[in-house]
Amino acid sequence: MNFGFVRRKLPLRATLLLPIAFLIAFPPFHKPASAADLRFDNYSFEQDLTGWTPVIDKDNGNDRDEKGSGARITNEQSRDGQYSVRIDDTKKSRAVGLESGKLAVEAGAGYVAFADVKAEKGTAELHLRFYDAGGQLLNGTHTAAEPAPDWKTIQASMTAPAGAAFAAVLLYSGKENEGTAYWDHIRFTKDFTNLGAQVGTSAPLGSTFGIGENQNSIYSVITGNATDLPIMQVIDADTESVSKAIPLPASNANPTGAWGAATASDGTVYFGAYQNGKMYKYVPGDTAITDLGLPLPNQQFVWDLAAGKDGKVYGGTYDDAGFFQYDPSAGFTRIGSMPIYDAPGQNIQYLRSLAHDAERNVSYLAVGANASVIRYDHATGSKTDILPAKYKTTPLAGAVEFEGDRVFVSLGGYIVVLNVQTNPDGSVTATEEAGISGTTPRVSPERDGGVYFIKNGKLARYDIASRTFTTLEHTVPGRVQRFGWITLKDQAAYPGETLVAVASTNNETYLMKYNPQNGSFRMARVEGAPRIPGAINSIGTGPDGNIYTSAFQYGGLGVYRPFAGDANDNQPEYVYAPINQIDKMASYNGKLYLGVYPGGNLFEYDPNEPWNPGVNPKSRISTSGYGQDRPKSIAYGDNRVFMGSTGITNERKGALSVYDYETGVTTVHKDIVTDQSVTALVYHNGLVYGGSSIRGGYSSIPTQTEAKLFIYDPETKTKTAELRLPTKSNGDKPTAITELEVVDGNLWGFAEGYLFVFNPESRTFDYFEEKFPDVRYPGGAYRDADLVTVDKDPNSVYGTIGNKYLFKIDRADKAVTILQSDGADMLTADRLGNLYYKHNDRELWRYSF
Repeated sequence: MNFGFVRRKLPLRATLLLPIAFLIAFPPFHKPASAADLRFDNYSFEQDLTGWTPVIDKDNGNDRDEKGSGARITNEQSRDGQYSVRIDDTKKSRAVGLESGKLAVEAGAGYVAFADVKAEKGTAELHLRFYDAGGQLLNGTHTAAEPAPDWKTIQASMTAPAGAAFAAVLLYSGKENEGTAYWDHIRFTKDFTNLGAQVGTSAPLGSTFGIGENQNSIYSVITGNATDLPIMQVIDADTESVSKAIPLPASNANPTGAWGAATASDGTVYFGAYQNGKMYKYVPGDTAITDLGLPLPNQQFVWDLAAGKDGKVYGGTYDDAGFFQYDPSAGFTRIGSMPIYDAPGQNIQYLRSLAHDAERNVSYLAVGANASVIRYDHATGSKTDILPAKYKTTPLAGAVEFEGDRVFVSLGGYIVVLNVQTNPDGSVTATEEAGISGTTPRVSPERDGGVYFIKNGKLARYDIASRTFTTLEHTVPGRVQRFGWITLKDQAAYPGETLVAVASTNNETYLMKYNPQNGSFRMARVEGAPRIPGAINSIGTGPDGNIYTSAFQYGGLGVYRPFAGDANDNQPEYVYAPINQIDKMASYNGKLYLGVYPGGNLFEYDPNEPWNPGVNPKSRISTSGYGQDRPKSIAYGDNRVFMGSTGITNERKGALSVYDYETGVTTVHKDIVTDQSVTALVYHNGLVYGGSSIRGGYSSIPTQTEAKLFIYDPETKTKTAELRLPTKSNGDKPTAITELEVVDGNLWGFAEGYLFVFNPESRTFDYFEEKFPDVRYPGGAYRDADLVTVDKDPNSVYGTIGNKYLFKIDRADKAVTILQSDGADMLTADRLGNLYYKHNDRELWRYSF
């Protein structure tokens, strides 16, 4: 089974059964006109002169019907596709050209027309013309191209005048001109264009299995975003399809997703949500989900849920590691203090996962920042940390489960098996019986003295009595969200009970089925799983000129081909998978570099080669063993790639990592700025300039009070300088540098709302002024501002900041012009100088001028 594919867009219809539609490569470039991308008919002259009207302007007037306009289709030259149009003007007594069909426009909005042209002789003109509803020409503008040996792209831009209803472009050779020009690839756009969703998911998060008469049903939630609510899907394990899909209820604080899921002893299904910290109830067979409200106040996440006796459910939260019980007859009750456990020297914020031993009335709680597993006795309220000391330096556990009288703790790629015993004096002893590496979180419910799990991508079984495991030759791609045992209807194929798992694979929902009696194994994509556009987490321009995006949590690599979007802007077009969440992208030397979370890894992707995970993209930097997690900055130069990163959970120390192409060696400089993350990088004249943030890994408490600008010499592999920024107007120093860009030989950067200009020759800050007073990072930041320069506007620098503003800055006097002040974030530019940014969480927008 090949899971490295390009996936076509699937419609968002929750209950429609959809066929698998995997493609190995992109379909042809030319596609029908789209919703967002305005496109003239036959814009690349691949259908002769269809949609274009000859124009001949003689001394005695304009005659659109006369033959001999000098326009003909040719394959002598082309820029897009196989053909272009050649316009020959052999007489100075007339003007000749071709006019496109008309597209609807909005009066008062800005529009830009682009065309590729190769002028061999004379002057070639591109005209943008506006018409009223009756077809009367109102006004227009034009630009010209002089003879040149190569193709070039020219543009004409103008605000549509009052009364404008349509626009057209005219490819023109004016009077007094004699010339020959080839034209191709005509593009047209509004100034601000919503290009829609770029990445999406049908992958499950929180999942749980039904019981009783619903034992063949699986309930899981597909994450939402700022616009789209999460959707609970009910999966029929027999048919491997979705039988029902229901969005979580909207409220004044909408949920974004749900990690926690549990089925109570009475069969009711519960979900714990984020970012609103609520809990939800679903009674199988109902048509709606019930909002139960906040289990505990001021919490963003209900991370995990576990079923107890008599319909009760237990849960854990973040921000304050709260522990609670939900009783259907009594509602929510907080258990113990908040946080539920207080470890010396730790900032306990997470109760990340939990399990409940109903027979002994004991819960096992994974808390952290650094990992601890607490045995909580509900009868006495006593708390004992049972996790062996050697695991204390790892991040908090991804899952805790109680099966076969053992506690299974998943952390840092290990499953740790603990035998917990109560001593005669009431104390508790935990004995580690096994530590299995290369695993993903989750084990199955116990059957026949063992549990199943995933090791190195294969299904494996752990025998509790012998303390040994066996790997089966069955590949399970992706991440299993939950295992369960089901008596399937097809007993001939699956006799007795079958192990079933719901898995997140390539941003899709998959079922795994394994029958221990006859060895039957199957991985099946769940048909009809709802597809939700993903929240954009990073944006970058590839060396091929395409705009790439990745989704929060689910990752994937979305691809937008400028001016070639399709007609459904509510769903992604092309997504490469699998790849985890990409936090930063940059292009260098024909490759696209992808900084991937978790684990602080840098991958190199060649768009000219087929997508083949493990081969293309290939790993270039791994920070394994250095405690790094989130790549937030990338720079390149001198045959090297540089990556700045943050520490893992509860680790303050970030790193600068360097990959050297000549030697193939990666060097990781951990803590290059003491107890700070590396959040901005740029290469200039043989040196790397870096910006830091006092914010470390999640849940870490900053020890520093100000960000630093540092200089690194790749030749000597040393930090040669560390500089303090100027003081802010309130007397404090900035806490984070979130962007660095070379502009006119200097370094421009943003530190909170302050623009600074650093002179690398004198090593002085020649400019430092607050531009955005509402941008503040009291505890530091990972990312915020982006700066971009484009050749067609040499007088300005463009940027976004504060998840709010799109702006430009005059290079001379540093004056700021706000272009948009509503939810603009991230920024990149295409080859034509159009700007692309995220808006409203899940949408890619383009600004053209």
